[in-house]
Amino acid sequence: MKARFFAESGTVLKVSYFRRFQEELGATRPTEIVIIDGLDPGWVTVMQYSNYAWRDIPDSWMQRDYLARFNLN
Repeated sequence: MKARFFAESGTVLKVSYFRRFQEELGATRPTEIVIIDGLDPGWVTVMQYSNYAWRDIPDSWMQRDYLARFNLN
């Protein structure tokens, strides 16, 4: 599966490939995503997912204003 992400101007910013689909948490889900920069195709990010788990998160995490306070540590 492929997704393209565009700037408002129409320029391709990123191209993502969702790969290696497996049965996880009762549904078929990608376990790998390859992201290629639209401006410099030499910049590639590969994200691999494992240990899927259900987690309750606060509704506030889904608000744009929360992004500045979001801490991954």
